[in-house]
Amino acid sequence: MTFANLIRRSGMLAGAAAIATLALAAPSFAQTFPVIDENCGVTTTYEAAPTRAVTLSNNATELMLALGLEGSMAGTSYMANLKISPAYADAYAKVPILSPLVATTEELIAAEADFVYAGYPDGFSESRHTRDQLQDLGMKTRLNVEGCNLGAFGFPQLFDEIHSVAAIFGVPDRGDKLVDALSSRLRAVADKLADKPAISVFIYNGGVSAPNAALGNTMLSQAVAAAGGNNIFGDVANRFGEVSWEQVAERAPEYVVVFYSGTASGQVVADPDKELGQARIDTLKSIPAIANVPAIVNNRFFLINSVQGQPGPSTVDAVEDMAKAFHPEAFGQ
Repeated sequence: MTFANLIRRSGMLAGAAAIATLALAAPSFAQTFPVIDENCGVTTTYEAAPTRAVTLSNNATELMLALGLEGSMAGTSYMANLKISPAYADAYAKVPILSPLVATTEELIAAEADFVYAGYPDGFSESRHTRDQLQDLGMKTRLNVEGCNLGAFGFPQLFDEIHSVAAIFGVPDRGDKLVDALSSRLRAVADKLADKPAISVFIYNGGVSAPNAALGNTMLSQAVAAAGGNNIFGDVANRFGEVSWEQVAERAPEYVVVFYSGTASGQVVADPDKELGQARIDTLKSIPAIANVPAIVNNRFFLINSVQGQPGPSTVDAVEDMAKAFHPEAFGQ
């Protein structure tokens, strides 16, 4: 049964608990080399763990740091001016930052990268460098499977991703421990929300004439569900897409999750929280068509940037934080 079906059948909260339980039952990956990685149509054989890894996105960076792999990293990139999650700040400080944007081919060569890991498809493209091109330069690659899986992406897929990266680096036990810890935290949230009805949530990703929304197949939609929310566009089996202000008004969300990255038009933004996050809240407040929507009337907004909103270990931080915002009474607030 898919994550989306679990959520629909179990009323969001029970679905999140079931997913956490399923994660614990995931099979163990190979503990010895060689490791054969089947990833997004690319088969890569690892005779030994990489020693000079470079990440091309913030969620890829945090996933590796959560596995304690900073000693095997030659660099990170594409954090822009967003902040690393506090849990990984000390480890992050030990790894060179190659670029605030996606590291270029030249930067990867200079870092002598032997493994290049992207958390979403922006990292590998014809305009930058394809996986084949990097392979020809002696660099093995991996793309978080969210980037090539057009179906629903949720916690089971995230946990599989953790296990896969742990296997590549020969630390499957760390993958098991990380998944166990994240699953336990999700179960703790689900337990707190067991008797709470899900509230309606609009996940806004910018747009003025028409809003862009996070739809049902995104990690963020699944995180909202685990936090006791119900994505008002969760019934749309896609990732991101344009909706209308009239649709938002009709579905009358009680909360708006405002999603943003650290860049705009390919350029690093000096203060993403203000220039993108708060600016999007200001936009929402200026749209007459949604002036009477409960979330707007009651000033209920939750800012979430791509560090937590893209699939990675900090997505569980987002679940915990959103749950407290959606259902403060369940947490004694």
